[in-house]
Amino acid sequence: MKIYNSYILSLTIILLLTLVILTAAGGGALNYFFPVFILEAIIITELFVYLNSKARQSLTFVSGMLFVAFVIYLGFRVGVIISKAL
Repeated sequence: MKIYNSYILSLTIILLLTLVILTAAGGGALNYFFPVFILEAIIITELFVYLNSKARQSLTFVSGMLFVAFVIYLGFRVGVIISKAL
């Protein structure tokens, strides 16, 4: 199996299991879908970067984009919290 196939397969399995668990947890967990998915994707990507040096360059870019998305999400959440405090 090629490295990108195992990467996509493992990422899909982890995100699907997380989706099932968060859905079973109830409606309150809906706020946590996006950040949990992003953090899991970053962790899986970093594991594949560490384990396979051939995939390092492209997966580092993917990991960087996921981190940027997470920081943007945190910025929006902090903005919401600050706006409620004022």
